[in-house]
Amino acid sequence: MGRYEVVQLLEKVSLDIERYCLLSWGETIVVGVSGGPDSLCLLHLLCRLRSRYQLGLHVAHLHHGMRGAEADADAEYVRALAADWGLPYTAQQIDIPALARDHRLAFEEAARRARYAFLCRVAMEAGARTIAVGHNADDQTETVLMHWLRGSGLAGLRGMLPMTWLSDYRLLGEPESGGPTTGLSLIRPLLEVERTEIDAYNDFHSLEPRFDQSNLDTTYFRNWLRQRVLPLLAEHNPKVGEVVRRSARVIADDYTLL
Repeated sequence: MGRYEVVQLLEKVSLDIERYCLLSWGETIVVGVSGGPDSLCLLHLLCRLRSRYQLGLHVAHLHHGMRGAEADADAEYVRALAADWGLPYTAQQIDIPALARDHRLAFEEAARRARYAFLCRVAMEAGARTIAVGHNADDQTETVLMHWLRGSGLAGLRGMLPMTWLSDYRLLGEPESGGPTTGLSLIRPLLEVERTEIDAYNDFHSLEPRFDQSNLDTTYFRNWLRQRVLPLLAEHNPKVGEVVRRSARVIADDYTLL
C-alpha cells in the first residue's frame, strides 16, 4: 500500500460514514478500544474527523479477565493513550471465563455479549447514542464464513452491517437489550477497510498497537478460519475475501427487499 493510499484512507472512511449515515454532527461517540491495530486506527481516524463533525469522543476498554499481565498492560496502554490524546476513558474488568461457564456459552460469544453490554453502559453514562468499534473487511469475511459453516440463513450471511441497533443484540448483564439500549447504535466505520490498509496506516502515523497473543490460538473458531481455512481458499482464489464480501452485500440487499 503506497503513501497516497494511506493518506486517502481518511477520506475513504469519511465517505463510508456519509454513505451509511453513521455519525451526526455534534454527537458524542463511545469508541471501543482494545489497544490492537484496528481499534487504534479507528480512534486515530475519529480524532482526525473530530473537527469536521464536531464530535466528542469517549474511550472505553474492557479487560476480559484473561491473559494476566498482558491484559493489564493493554488496559494501561489504552488509559495512557487516552490521556495523551486528551480523551475521557472508562475501563472495566469482567471475568469472561466465569460468565461463559455460568451461561453455558462459548468464550467468544460470552465475550462479545459482555463487551457490548459494557459499551452500552459507558454510552448511557457518557450521554452518547453511538458506539464505534473497529471491525474491518477481513473480520467481515471471517464472520460470513463462520455463519455459513454454522448453517445461517440470509440474516447471518449478510455478515456485519455498517450500523446496527444495540437493542437487536442479546447482552450479558445490564443493560438488557430491548430496554435502556433502545436508541443506541453500533457503527463500524472500518468495515470496508482491509487489515493491510490498517497496518499501513498505523505504520505511516507511527502508531504502535498492542498484540493479543490469544489471536494465535486456533482453538477459537475465528482464529482457525483466519489462520487455517482462508489461506487454503486463497490458494485457489487470492481474492476470496472480496468474493465473500461481495456476496454478503448482495445477500444484504436481498434480505432488505424480502
